[in-house]
Amino acid sequence: MQLPEQFKKVMAQTLGEAYAGYIRALEQPPFRGLRINTLKADAEQVLLKLALQTKRTPFCTDGYYIDSNLSGLGNHPLHHAGAFYLQEPSAMAAVTALAPQPGERILDLCAAPGGKATQIAAAMQQTGVLVANEVIPGRARTLCANMERLGVSNAIVTNADPQTLGRALPGYFDRILVDAPCSGEGMIRRQPQVLEQWSEKNRLSCQQRQLHILNEADQMLRPGGCMVYSTCTLSGEENEQVIAMFLQMHPDYQLVPIQQPFGRPAFDRLCKEPSIVLARRILPQDGGEGHFVAKLQKTDRQRENVHDLHAWPASGLLKSSSGELHLFWDFYHTYFSDEPAHIVEIDGRVLLLPEQMPALPGVHVLAAGIEAGKIVGKRFVPAHGLYMAKRSVQTLELSLQDKRIFRFLRGEELDCDYNGYCGVAVEGICVGFGKASNGHLKNHYPKGLRIIGGR
Repeated sequence: MQLPEQFKKVMAQTLGEAYAGYIRALEQPPFRGLRINTLKADAEQVLLKLALQTKRTPFCTDGYYIDSNLSGLGNHPLHHAGAFYLQEPSAMAAVTALAPQPGERILDLCAAPGGKATQIAAAMQQTGVLVANEVIPGRARTLCANMERLGVSNAIVTNADPQTLGRALPGYFDRILVDAPCSGEGMIRRQPQVLEQWSEKNRLSCQQRQLHILNEADQMLRPGGCMVYSTCTLSGEENEQVIAMFLQMHPDYQLVPIQQPFGRPAFDRLCKEPSIVLARRILPQDGGEGHFVAKLQKTDRQRENVHDLHAWPASGLLKSSSGELHLFWDFYHTYFSDEPAHIVEIDGRVLLLPEQMPALPGVHVLAAGIEAGKIVGKRFVPAHGLYMAKRSVQTLELSLQDKRIFRFLRGEELDCDYNGYCGVAVEGICVGFGKASNGHLKNHYPKGLRIIGGR
C-alpha cells in the first residue's frame, strides 16, 4: 500500500515501537468476520450449515474470522434470515467491553449501520430497552433494516442529535456506547480512500466533535452507570487525548479495566492521564483493523433530574386511534402461540413495544419494538418484521439444499399445503412469510430485499 509521506511520519510518531509491525500488517489482506446472531440461531448449527473455514476471534465469543477472499455471503439464505451479521472482527470489541446485561436500559448513540447495536441486543436477550440512535437519516434507515433482519424486538431506533436525545432522557441509561465518528485511520487497509480525506487538521476537528458527543452522553448516563468510548482511528488526538480531556472535565468518572485480553494497552506517552493504559488499542497486527476502546465508570452519587424508569409507561407514548385492534388479536391468536404485551395502534399501524418503552418528547422515532402490521379496512395485514422476530405456528420449512428457498428470496410463488398466512423458514430460522391458498403461497418477501438471479 502506497502511503503519503506525511501520513507515515505521523503514524511513526503515534505508534512508536509498533510502527514497523503496522507497516508490515498493511501489506496483508484485511481480516473479515461474521458474528452469529444468537437471538435467532445457534452458533454451532449456523457454522455447520455454512460449511466455512472459521476461527473464533478474541473480540467476541460469537465472532469468527472467515476467508478474506470469500464472496457472496450477503445473498446467503441464512444471512437473509438474520442468522449472522457480516462484521469486521475487531469492531466487535467495543460491545464486549460494554458487557450489556439482560433487563438493562442501554443506548448506542452512533449506531448505524447496526453491527454493534444488534450485538448489544443479542446480549440483552430481548429484555430491557435498547435505544439505537443515528443522526444521519439515510444511515438510520439502514440501521432499522438490520435491526429488523436480526429479529430485535426490544429496541427503539431514533434519528436525533445527542443534545435532543439528552433532553428527553436525562440520567436514564445503565450503559452507553459512543462509537464516535472519527478520521477512520484504522480502516485504511479495508478502505484506502480514507487517505484522500486525511489531514492533521481533520484529526483535531474530529476531536472536538467527539468530546461534544461524550459530554452529551454524560447527561444520559445514570449515576453508577458505564460508558464505552470507541473509534476506528489510530489518532492519539481522537483516542487517548479525548479521554484525558473528558476525565479532566468530569471528575465523577474513572477509567476501569477491560476484562477481555484483546489488543494492547493504550499509549500513555500520548497524554498526561496515567490511567489511560486501562484503555485498549487494536492495531492491524493484533488480529483486526485499527480500533480504540475505553471503558468509563460514573461514580454512584445522586444527581438532579435523574428520571425513574417507571415514570414513563408505554401507554403514555402512543394512543390507539381506532377501536380495530381486535382485528390484530384475531390474526395473532390464529398464527402465534405467545401473548405479546404493550400493543399500540396508531394511524392503522400496530406496534409491539418494548416492555420498558420510555416517552421520547421531541425525538424522531423511526421504529419501536416490532412493527406487527397494519389495519386496512376490516382486515389486518401482517408485516415482514413480525415474522423475523416471532415464530409462527404455521411455517413452511425449507433446507439450504431446497431450491425453493432461492425462489422465495427472488419473490416467486411456492407450492404450499397450508391455508392462510404462513412463515417461511430456512434450516429452522424464519426468513419471511406469504399467504397460502389453493396449494400456492403468495410471496410477501419485501421487494427491496429480494435477490436478483441466483439458483
